[in-house]
Amino acid sequence: MKANRLIRLIPNILTTANMLLGILVLFIVICQKGEANRLASCIMILIAVGLDCLDGMMAKSFNAESPLGKQLDSFADFVSFGLAPLAVLLTHNSFRDLGLIMYLSVSFYAISAAYRLARFNTGDFADFFLGLPITAAGFILTSTNLVLHFYAVSGRPFAVMPVIVLIYILSVLMASRIKIYRPSFRKKR
Repeated sequence: MKANRLIRLIPNILTTANMLLGILVLFIVICQKGEANRLASCIMILIAVGLDCLDGMMAKSFNAESPLGKQLDSFADFVSFGLAPLAVLLTHNSFRDLGLIMYLSVSFYAISAAYRLARFNTGDFADFFLGLPITAAGFILTSTNLVLHFYAVSGRPFAVMPVIVLIYILSVLMASRIKIYRPSFRKKR
């Protein structure tokens, strides 16, 4: 009986690890001059993506879904995929130098992410996602960060505008009412 209770904790432990990685990325970017640690920050976010996928599968397979787990997962997702990829993006001087234009773009993304998560927490979307999942948006933005890391954007203003457009597209897709098929990990009975 005690082992079963411990097994049911695994999804929340994975969710907490996801959130820890997102928090670490934010602290690294703020305190350790994120530019020097950009690659490591992107890798931590990508690991958080894996943990987010794994915690959901584990919760379903262990029948350990709970209201607390759902809320914790949303908080973790907001930190790891709603804020951390944006913080890494702002380690690029070309984006920071845009000032208000960039700050409005990343704010719109963060607000759209929070809206998407709040809508998810208040609805029942067992068979589909309503809007682009924040994990997917965070993955796309982190992948973009990796490309930008290896392809220096300094002195290339034409590389900045497509990323801003991408931020707005991801934001609108997260807040949209587009239904996206959700793969099921439940055991068929």
